[in-house]
Amino acid sequence: MKTETSKKMTRWTRHVFVLVVMLWVAGLTAAAELDWPREIEAPEAKIVIYQPQLESFSGNRVTARAAVSVTPRGETEPVFGAVWIDARVSTDRDTRIVTLLSVEVPQAKFPNVSADKVEKLKAMLKMVIPTWNLNISLDRLLAMFELVDKEKEAAQNLKMSVPEIIVVKKPAVLVTIDGAPQLGKVEDSDLMRVMNTPYFVVLDMKTKKYYLKCGTIWLTSRDIAGPWLSEQSPSVSVVIAAAKIPEPSQQDTEPADKRIPQIIVSTTPTELIIVDGEPRYIMIGGTDLLYIGNTESDVFMHIGTQLNFALLSGRWFASRKLDGHWSYVASDKLPTTFAQIPPNSTKGHVLASVAGTLQAKEAMFDTYIPQTATIKRSEAKVVVVYDGSPTFMKIEGTDMYYSPNTSFSVIRYGSKYYCCHGAVWFVADSPSGPWAVCVAVPQAIYTIPASCPIYHVKYVRVYSYTPTVVYVGYTPGYIGCYRYGGVVVYGTGYVYPGWYHVHYYPRPVTWGVAVRYNPYTGGWAVRVSPARRLLRSAARYEFWDHRRDDRFHTQRNINVNINRNVYAGRGGVPGPGGRADPRGVADPRGARDPRGVADPRGVADPRGARDPRGVADPRGPADPRSSGRANNVIADSSGNVHRKTDSGWQQKTGSGWSGSKSSTSSLERQNSARERGTSRTQSYQRSGSSSSSRSGRSRRR
Repeated sequence: MKTETSKKMTRWTRHVFVLVVMLWVAGLTAAAELDWPREIEAPEAKIVIYQPQLESFSGNRVTARAAVSVTPRGETEPVFGAVWIDARVSTDRDTRIVTLLSVEVPQAKFPNVSADKVEKLKAMLKMVIPTWNLNISLDRLLAMFELVDKEKEAAQNLKMSVPEIIVVKKPAVLVTIDGAPQLGKVEDSDLMRVMNTPYFVVLDMKTKKYYLKCGTIWLTSRDIAGPWLSEQSPSVSVVIAAAKIPEPSQQDTEPADKRIPQIIVSTTPTELIIVDGEPRYIMIGGTDLLYIGNTESDVFMHIGTQLNFALLSGRWFASRKLDGHWSYVASDKLPTTFAQIPPNSTKGHVLASVAGTLQAKEAMFDTYIPQTATIKRSEAKVVVVYDGSPTFMKIEGTDMYYSPNTSFSVIRYGSKYYCCHGAVWFVADSPSGPWAVCVAVPQAIYTIPASCPIYHVKYVRVYSYTPTVVYVGYTPGYIGCYRYGGVVVYGTGYVYPGWYHVHYYPRPVTWGVAVRYNPYTGGWAVRVSPARRLLRSAARYEFWDHRRDDRFHTQRNINVNINRNVYAGRGGVPGPGGRADPRGVADPRGARDPRGVADPRGVADPRGARDPRGVADPRGPADPRSSGRANNVIADSSGNVHRKTDSGWQQKTGSGWSGSKSSTSSLERQNSARERGTSRTQSYQRSGSSSSSRSGRSRRR
């Protein structure tokens, strides 16, 4: 016969799993994450759930476990246990929230609760969980990655060639041209436009002068290499042609410093470092380093060796003189003092590019997490446009061919054609379509070498599918962020020739972009100097990142991409006529969907996009708040529960807390990862939302 205590145990255990899931759902928001652990007062018991611990993250699947405690009504002693969760993930990098979908509970363990009762509760829970969306902070996941047995994939054979590094001490702008200038006629004029540059540069065939627009200022030169001089009265045809180029906001085009900059034209890989006058060196406390304070670039002087170090596109270069010869330095060969830069200092962000640092490891871990989307198979469309008849070139070392005469990434493999567009794979029987959403990508595609201009498509995956939707995602390699030598770098380092015939199609670039890694967003930001901002009014920024249109959205989950490139000439950079292609890919979601996350089950998101807490549930569960307890309870891989105290680690047993029998080093690593995750999350809340605007335009799209 059951005792009274046993009856009480039965009553409260019926609600354990449901209440645990309710706590997961109500926890994290885009604006601010509640502290761990979390507590909820339920009719039968008080439940406390401690921060979940990541066990694996592969593709778009995640498994985790969490310690919980349950105190039945009328009792004072909580019962501790652990639950495991398997789920598919949907990542929103704008809010840095990972949503767990299609959740299952394969295992649970509670002291003093029989296995048959646990199985009954699990069966009941399987009916409830699919109606909930569970969330966890991306920053907490990143901090736990060091403890996960993850795939050791790394970018291979990237180039670390040294670009030309030019240091100037006055306002200057680097006008990049992709190889020798390619001229195309501007309709209804005597002008020839330089097509293979992001800037508005035209040649007036009557005057034999080149014209360059610099904000409201015009510059002219007899030679495209310069020197460039101020022009007060450009020809009417030049002004009319420039007026047809859409301009960015006033804030972007009108910097306080309106000095006419020096124009440096380059047709080869080049980086420009602008120092405002003579270098002003500032000491970094606790290190043997000085940094140049009057430049937006990251340039250091190592006192011990008297060498200058510059960080460009995630790569380090050293030189005895600023205007001297620069050489590549591997991130793990830097002077050890670089690792001692205080994380909260002005130059703390460079730690992500110093091999062996915690920041570098976390930047590496970030590249394993995919940006995900749910694609409706009946609505996702693509129309591939070629410059002439479809042309294909062999991909080195493979049996595949890619098309160079289109802005789309098209591959011929066997008798099929595959197109990666908007981070979605499509398949067709001919190079011109019709294209259908692909549900099975050949493994051969994931062997594309870095020497191929469409190398980035190997980072786009199809995870699973149903008759109506396909679950897809891409990792940061798709947008140019690669793991190399213990750090992340931008670009492959290869120089890919663009395509030019009637239209010009640029390829991914590494140099001349002036990017900096942003540890808060896990992406790359363009550093726009005042001088360079003057040129932005006529610059086609998608020239530097032609994949701007080739993703389903900027950092957020949506179902298919919107063709947002207003400059696009038939899917790429404008042809000589400069006419935009009206056949942009339609967004089946509709532009007004604030979340852009489609649930294939048709279940509405109970949080509601406008709820500032992100916890509104139409069924009215209680809103859990921080319990005020220390976030010091951890479930080990066997389901045993431990807590950290001032006197050391303890393990929960049927008779109470006693000295832990598990490896304390393992528990310390778990606890350390938890603390780092909390710090990252809080840092992002304080600074992350504004850091992108401070650093420049985000490269993680």
